[in-house]
This record gives sequence, structure tokens and C-alpha cells, in this order.
Amino acid sequence: IFHFSHSGCLSSSISSSKDRLHNQRITVDFNGHQIANELQLINHLNINPKESSNYAIISAFPLIISNNDNVNISYTSLNPNEDDWIAFYSPADVDITKTVPIKYAFCKGDISYMKNGKGNLIFNLTNLREDVSIRYFTGALLNPSLVATYEKKIQFLHKNEPLRPRIVSTGSNDYDTFKLLWNSHSSKSPTLKWGVESGRYDTIVRAVTTRIDRSEMCGGVANSTGWRDMGLIHTALLKGMIELGGSMIYYVFGDEETNHYSRETVFYPPAPKGVELSHRPTKVILYDDMGRGTLDDSFTWNEYGRPSYLTAAAVGYEVSNGNIDAVYHGGDISYATGYTSVWEFFLNMISPISSSVLYLTTVGNHESDYPNTDTYYEGTDSGGECGVIATAVLPQPYPASTNRPWWSYDIGLIHFIGMSTEHDFRVGSEQYLWLEKDLEWCDRKVTPWVIFGGHRAMYINSDWGDDDKPDSKSVSDVAVMDLLLDINSDWGDDDKPDSKSVSDVAVMDLLLSHVEPLLLHHRVNLGFYGHNHVVQRHSAVFNKEVVQKSKEILRDGEIIHVFEDPQATVHMVIGTAGAGFTKNSKTPSPEWNEMWFYRW
Repeated sequence: IFHFSHSGCLSSSISSSKDRLHNQRITVDFNGHQIANELQLINHLNINPKESSNYAIISAFPLIISNNDNVNISYTSLNPNEDDWIAFYSPADVDITKTVPIKYAFCKGDISYMKNGKGNLIFNLTNLREDVSIRYFTGALLNPSLVATYEKKIQFLHKNEPLRPRIVSTGSNDYDTFKLLWNSHSSKSPTLKWGVESGRYDTIVRAVTTRIDRSEMCGGVANSTGWRDMGLIHTALLKGMIELGGSMIYYVFGDEETNHYSRETVFYPPAPKGVELSHRPTKVILYDDMGRGTLDDSFTWNEYGRPSYLTAAAVGYEVSNGNIDAVYHGGDISYATGYTSVWEFFLNMISPISSSVLYLTTVGNHESDYPNTDTYYEGTDSGGECGVIATAVLPQPYPASTNRPWWSYDIGLIHFIGMSTEHDFRVGSEQYLWLEKDLEWCDRKVTPWVIFGGHRAMYINSDWGDDDKPDSKSVSDVAVMDLLLDINSDWGDDDKPDSKSVSDVAVMDLLLSHVEPLLLHHRVNLGFYGHNHVVQRHSAVFNKEVVQKSKEILRDGEIIHVFEDPQATVHMVIGTAGAGFTKNSKTPSPEWNEMWFYRW
């Protein structure tokens, strides 16, 4: 959490989700490689229908559920095996040889299964607007045999339930207006109602509706194995927000025709541009590399599951107190990588945050990168999403677009800048020229603080790239899919050295050569990044030379680090919102790297 005031002092306190909540982690390992997305491990093409009376799903309860409900399933086998697993598919009648499940878990997750062949598992589900079927497999993920299908389907009580609210900027320079987005199945009269008193909604706004089409995906699993329709996306405008900055509004959203609305939600409009609120400084929460989390028994996304879920819970707690102006998520957002159902679970997870404060994002490699597109790096890390989904479900401020995802926005005393490290940022590029002009136009009398964000780090203490060779422990899909007959993804092609090296050191040096001089010239206060899953605090630094180190002070019983009027940009890496750690920080550290640790 960063605090900004007119005093000219930047202070930061770093906490992890386990400070408030017990944190558990499951490490997914496949022949020595940590995996980002467990859906990639399923060889759907090799599924062998082999119904057997030796296996059975005994029960699933409840069968009719609402959003975020748990389903408890019981199962049995006469021949229990460590590789047996159970999966949930949606829509229920989908061809399982052409897609992957929305969630799955290994039967041995219940420790009694290997002893007596009986087990119970809990799956938490978000409303996906279609029925869900339950399948029982043996033969592990590489050569699965379908041995049983539960005869009944899981149904959602209200398929048209309005869900996944998120508040973003309008994509213009209109600071008096925000956008509220939400999803539904088939609303014909999507409507937002809001007011300044609980239960009293004096303003009624009709929303416009769009949807993401499969044809918009640019390749990979996003328009094949991983595609799942995300339903309708509704957008309504919240106007008159400048006057309400620092206060509260109450709103519901849904369908006027059916009178089916959401529960009441509170939104805290941020401090208006150039205004320091009387009761607190401008306050923002920054993080990168989150992913979709869960606390149920499912194996899907457990590499990111518990940590990201608990991060969201901790941030949600801060937001609920009404003391946060905005959240800035700097890339590698859901880690869906082409498996679109993951976006739905992610948006559901962050709803308590994104529904109550302004949610800002930049794209990372897992949102944008794909060959033969506008991205600078030609890896396939987005799984074929190519930035389309990220910028559609979480639109960015002006002047961002899907293929030009860079922007700036003012909140309180802060001028935020979101660059895209996934698109050409070299001197003379379109993005560089925009950044240069934006910094020139920034009025420091109005917004004395400038925060600069991008996904890949401008300063990073990392041993990847010291010899311009990929890490010997690559975690790319290619490294894994070589073992899995290349069945699902080609992510990882950019692990091979080429003229556009993606190593930490190579990207750092490129950013330092082309972008850092602009930051120094325009006295940018703070740069923050992710990509490398670590927390690192650097000095105020230029050209790898320390300009000023931080001062350690004790405030309210907590140690914080302060930079008083730093004469160069302070840089931080904060890539631990949920993703598994990238343990390649060097010891001894470079002089400009004051601290690093691995903790969510």
C-alpha cells in the first residue's frame, strides 16, 4: 500500500495476505517443471470412453446452486489409483474430446480414497450460465479413461444472474464519469440504479451490451480447446463522480424487465484530480501477477489458487474500510492463457474489490503476447487471447485500445501511467512518443506525484539473462508439452534466444536504454513492475547507479521505508499477488537493490 501526500515523502508498507489469513500453497510439479495452468496438462484428444462398474459418483449436493456455492461430491472405486480424478464440465453436454473441464481434482485429495476407495471433494462454482456435468477419470491426465458420468447435472438457480461487477475509467479524459461493467446470460433491459443513500436509487441508467466473439481470438487454445462463451457484457455510466469523490454511493445492477437485480454494493469514488482529501492522503494498492484463486479441493489453478484468493481477500478488507482510492493491477491478470472460463472465476474473485473502487490494469505477456500480432515479443504466452479479453472485460483509461494498451489517468495527487512492455517502447515508437508527450503535459502543480507502471521490470535483481541464455529450469508450456506430445499449447517458443531476448536482464537493459531517460528527465517518482514473481525494493536509481537510498523508520509499530524528495525514480517489483515464486534473485544483490523476499 502506498501513501502519497503534499509533504514530498513517499512511504510504503509491504504486507502479505498471510498477515491476516492463514495461507496454504499447493505446488504443481510435472517432471521437475512448475506449471502455470493445470488445464494445459489434460490430454483431451486421448480420452478413452471406458465406462466401468468399478467406479461411481455416488452423489452431488446440492444440485441447484447460486453463484459461489459449494458442491460436495462423493465417489467410490473398487480399484483406487493415485491418478484417478474427477472433473466438472460446462456446458454439461460439451464434447470432452474437444475441450477441457472448468475445474478438476484428484480423488486422492481425500486421504481415505487410497485406503478404502471412498472419498468426498468440495468444488466451489461461479455461475457460468449453463448446466455442469461431473465426470470420473482414471489413467491420469495424459491418457485419461472416462469410467463414470454422474447421471444428474448441476444447475444454476438463476442463469441470468447479474455478476462480476467492475468499475473502470471511461477510456476518455472525462474524470466525472466511470463505467460499471457486469456480465449476464440474456438480459434484455440491463440497468444500473444508484444513489447516495442506502436503498434509495434516484439515478437510473440503461446499459449498453456487447459480447466477446470466438472469432476475435487470434489463435492457440483461445479459439479452440480453451474457448467458452463469456455471456453478455453490460456497460453503464456513473456520472457526477467528481463532486462525490471521497464519499460513498450505493448501487444495484440487473435487468429492469425481469426486476432481477444484484445485491446492493457500495462504491467509493476516488479523490478527484488534484485534490487531497481532508481525512486521508491519496491511497492506492498496487500488485502484479495474481491469477484466479480458490479455497476448494479443486486442483485447477492451485499454483495460484490459495495465495491469489487470500490476496484478494486481504485487499477486499482494505477496500471495504473505504480508505482506498484505487487498485492498480500491473499485468498477468487472470493467467487464463486462452482458457476463458478462468477469466470468469477470476472476475468473480475480485468482485468485492473491483465493484467498490476503481480498478486499473496494464497488460502482461499472459494477456497479449502472440506471434504475428502487434506485440513486440512473439511468444505465445496469451494462448491466443492477444489482449482482446483483458481489454474487453477490464477496459483501460485513455487512450488505450487492444493493440495500443498504454494510458494515463489522474487520481487525487497522482498521475498514473500504464505502459505496455509487451508492445514496442523503443525511442521513436508510437508508445514512446505518446509517453514523452504525456510526461511533458503532466501538470505537477495539480498531480505532484507520478507513478509509472509496466509489467516487465525496468530494474530487477535476477540471474536470468546474465549469460543471455534461458533459465535451465524453464517453466514454459513447451518445456512441459514436449512431454505431453504438444497437445494443448505452444506457449514458450520465446524461451529460445533470438534478437528479442525475453530474459529479465535483456528486457531491463532495453527499458533502461530507451525509457529510463524519460523518467529521470520528468522526475517520475515511482516505477513498479511484476513478471518476476518476487518483491524487490530498489533505491532511487539511474543507469544502475544509486542516487538515494531509503530511510527506515518506525510508524505505528510498523517498519516502513521512506524516500524524502528522491532525485531519481524509485523502483519496485511486486509480482507476488498469487503466482508461484521466481526464485532467481542474486546474492549478493546489486547495490541498487535494497531488499528482496518471496512472500505473498
